[in-house]
Formats: sequence, C-alpha cells, structure tokens
Amino acid sequence: MQVGPQAQPGGAVILVVDGLGASYVYPEHRAYALDGSPLDGAVLFNLTGGGARAVDVQVPVPETTKSHSVLITGNSGTDPDNLGPTIFDVARANGYLCLALLERGDAMPVLQEMDGVLYLADNSLHGAEPIPGFRAGAPPALSPLFQEWRDRFAGYTVLQGVAGYQSYNAWALDAACDIVEHLPGQRFLMLVNVGAVDSSGHNLGPEGYLQTVQALDEPLGRLAEACRKSNVLLAVTADHGMVFPGEKGKGGHSAEKYAARLEALRVPLVFLGPGVEELNLAGRWSEMDIAPTVLDLLNISGSFASEGKPLPIRESYDLHVTGAPAGLTLWRGEERLASGTAEGEYCFRGLSRGLYTLKAGGRVWAVAVNGDAAMDLAGKATPLGSGIKKIIGIILILAINLAGIVIIIRIWKRG
Repeated sequence: MQVGPQAQPGGAVILVVDGLGASYVYPEHRAYALDGSPLDGAVLFNLTGGGARAVDVQVPVPETTKSHSVLITGNSGTDPDNLGPTIFDVARANGYLCLALLERGDAMPVLQEMDGVLYLADNSLHGAEPIPGFRAGAPPALSPLFQEWRDRFAGYTVLQGVAGYQSYNAWALDAACDIVEHLPGQRFLMLVNVGAVDSSGHNLGPEGYLQTVQALDEPLGRLAEACRKSNVLLAVTADHGMVFPGEKGKGGHSAEKYAARLEALRVPLVFLGPGVEELNLAGRWSEMDIAPTVLDLLNISGSFASEGKPLPIRESYDLHVTGAPAGLTLWRGEERLASGTAEGEYCFRGLSRGLYTLKAGGRVWAVAVNGDAAMDLAGKATPLGSGIKKIIGIILILAINLAGIVIIIRIWKRG
C-alpha cells in the first residue's frame, strides 16, 4: 500500500577518489602528521554541502587494490584476484548496464565485471593512453563515446606540476559527466576511480596534496549536476586516506607506520540524488556498507552476501505489518494516511522518518519509523486509553532528540 512518494533513481555512479582522506575535507575532523603537527584542510562544497553524509566511515585495509575489492563486494576478506559475487553481478541480474572509468588500482577481475570499461593500465600521469573494452552485447553507442574520451586524455595531461595532477582528475570527472548525459533512460551502475589525489600525496607533500584535493570541487560539481538532471544517484567516497610525516615530506597510507592512523583509515562517504534524505549521519560505519546502501537506494534485490548493511539515509521506508485485525488504519498525528478492510498482512510504503500509530477496533499500536520496520500485531493489542502515555513518552523522546540535532547543526554551522 503506497502511502507517500518513493523516488527511484535511474542509475548510479560510485565515485572513488583514490587517497582522499576525510580528515582533510570534513569539518568535524582534523588531520595531524606523524610528528604531531596539525595539517590544513580543503573545502569541497560539492562534497559536504548537501546530500546524506556519513561522518565516520573507515576502510578495513588502507590499500588501493584491496580496498576497491572490499567496496564492490561488501566483504573485508575479499581476494582481489577472486572476488566472488559483486554489486555489479546483482545489478546486471536486475537489468542494469555495468560500466567503469578507472584511472588506477584495479585488478583484472574488476575489469571483467563490466559491460564497458575505459581504464589506464599505466599509473603515470603523462604519456599513458586509456584502454576501452566492451563485453559482447554492450550498447553500440558506448564505443564511440569511450573512444572520444580516450582521445581527449592527452589534452588533459599536457600540464606539469600540481596543475597536471588536477587536470588528470578532471579528465575522469568530465568523462563520467559526459557518459551520464549520454545514457538517458538507460539503467546503469558505473564505477569511477579518480587517481591523482593519491599520487599527489605520495609525490608532492601536504601542500600539493591539498591543492589537488581543492581542485576537485569544480568538476565534482559538474558531475553532481549531470547526475541530478539525469535522475542518477551519486555516491562519493575513497579507498583510503593519506598520512604525512610532518608539514613537509611525502605521504603514505599502507606502510606499517601509516596504516593504523585515522588519516589513512577514515574516508568520506556522501550520497546525492533521488530518494536520499539530507542529513549528517553519526555513528561508526564501514566501507563494507557502501555496496548494500547503493543496492538499497536503487531498490535492487538479489543474493548479495555482504558483511555490510545499508545506511539509514533513504527519504522513505516500508512498514510491514502481520497479524493485522480487520479495519486497520495508519495515522500520523491526526492525519489518517491509509486504511484497509481485510485482516492479515499489510505493507505500507513511502513512509518518512517519524512516529506513526496503527488503529483498529478501539486498539492502538505506536511505531517509530527510522528505517524499514516490521510489526506482528497478533496478541499485541493495546487498549486505546492505556497506549496514550506510551505514545506521549515516545513523542517526548523524539522531540528531545530532534532538539539536540538542531543544536548540534547550529554549532557546526557557526564553526
């Protein structure tokens, strides 16, 4: 039974910015070098200015190839050379086109997951040439589109120094933007890997790293706008962060002296698009939660044995009721949202986060929706009068929590 609107994205882009540590771009965090000196951050408005943002997300292993495999399988122990079921297998089984635009960091099994791929086998910023590849049966229009962006790569990588790193990233983001715009009406899942932030951390030190990070904002904004116009979900994250020895010096992330640091482990995670609630999500989350969340937002079902779980960031949820008496009605405050006649089983869809009541035959049940929920009403009838105190208590608890959230947001904005 549909109660409220339920947005359905037409596709999704998973953007992985190689080496982008949340400690450098989230206002809640601060980056420190190994010697204890504080490091500056960058402001990426198109990353932190909207959507659903998980404040604390960490990767199991801060190493590129391993981390990419964890991301697409949702399992911490994934072997990059033997992936097992991936998010792309589930998407393809549900009629989605699977694409990838990869600047670095992926083993051949990842490439083999795709219907169409444009990737760089050489990690150098200059002189390399992207390689297109297609699965049999891929849409014919993909070939000229991917070949065009293969040919445009050289024009993006003529600059030297920091500008060269910045342009290298811009090529991947602009190519992704154009691909999204050329797939109207096509359900697809695309993995995009941007590689030069990681390289800048290894080669340029903190200052060059932050300059490269800051330059992401403009092309990221173009990609986000293309996704918005095309009704496409955009998930932005990273495979690991970056640690520096001091205010000077080259960085790292996977060596023993770096790997346990939050600057290496903590990554950004932001979801933008249809069906996503605007919020800052507290709590500790994992890279393993990304794939289940994408499938959840796309309303894709299938066999996907992941260690992760979907983040509670949807605009609407389902309430599954069993053991319902005849004449069951669903209320929010004084407004009746839905009603039924038969007894048995109901599924109320499109419910926003909040407090609801179920009523039937002089009885009432209170339910707080903060994600998909299930209730069995058999044997749990509550007289209408005796439930009032419980409902008032729940309302007061929710009001206190909401007031706390408002205060935290105000403090954060002032900061």
